[in-house]
Amino acid sequence: MDQQKKLYVGGAVLALLVGLFVLQKKSEHDEAHSHSLAGQAASLPKLDLTEEKVKTIDRIVLTKPSEGDGGAPTEIELEKTGDEAWSLKRPLVAKANASNVKSMLDNLSKLSLSEAVASGTDEYSRWGVSDDKGLHVTFFKGADSVFDVYFGENGSRGQMVRLAKQDGVFAVKGFSKWLYERDVSGWRDKTMFKFEDKDAVKVTVENSNGVFTFEKAGESWTGKHGAKASSQKPIDKFQASKVDDLLRAYKSLNAMDFGDDKKPADVGLATPQATVTVELRGGTGLHVLKLGSVAEGSNRWAMTNGSDQIYTISSWSAEWATANVSKFQISDKPAQGPTVQAGHEDHP
Repeated sequence: MDQQKKLYVGGAVLALLVGLFVLQKKSEHDEAHSHSLAGQAASLPKLDLTEEKVKTIDRIVLTKPSEGDGGAPTEIELEKTGDEAWSLKRPLVAKANASNVKSMLDNLSKLSLSEAVASGTDEYSRWGVSDDKGLHVTFFKGADSVFDVYFGENGSRGQMVRLAKQDGVFAVKGFSKWLYERDVSGWRDKTMFKFEDKDAVKVTVENSNGVFTFEKAGESWTGKHGAKASSQKPIDKFQASKVDDLLRAYKSLNAMDFGDDKKPADVGLATPQATVTVELRGGTGLHVLKLGSVAEGSNRWAMTNGSDQIYTISSWSAEWATANVSKFQISDKPAQGPTVQAGHEDHP
């Protein structure tokens, strides 16, 4: 074998030996890393938030830190009042949004600690889990605490938490921040109307454009309009499906917000600017929406016959109450089909 071939063979052997060495070291590193992670996971506290345990929770206290220097934290207390019903107890008494409470409780059983970030108490402020920075949430069964936790910063290592009965900062998996950080309004029940649109047999709308009366005739609607109820005449070019659209807007009407510090006279509700009345089949229900003046943005103040509570509703919902005749007529404009541009199709 000549000298050049010997060099080639020697280089190949050397490369093979180096490759084997690198693979062995990587295997050793991966194994050590695996043991390290497994050991760390085994040493992490267990949250023990089983679905059965979460179902026993009947009271929740959330303390949100102040958003400005020197301000007081916001305390929100929720209490279970029935199988699926919850009530807001602090900072005011009101019916709670049971769906939002359920979403938060459902998320609890998904939480698990993934990493120990810091030991002791020295780094609580750094990770946003100190008393003045963390979102403090305590879940109770009667007088006993089921889970007591501070949620802090959320970064590349995950959501930071501090357990009330365990020193240290941990990263948690499965946390959905928005489920816990709602403001007071977000925990309140915003339902204004709840009925089946198929049960509606009569709808009356009164506003500055006159009085509208819609009555069910078989499976469709008749429509009348006039300056007063006594002078109504059938609506020309009446489109019955518009009444169905109105009912879809109101059958599950939710408020945008609340006017707890308002009085009817302050917001144009002492003498409503518009009123919508929906009568249900066989006298099974009567729903009345009263509309006041414009609130924030283009929202409108509103009340219902079922409560003295003052709400705001969206301008889209309010448009049916302030409608003119054309809102319920067949449009003379040609229907607009989907447009296609440069190979892209816009669907309505």
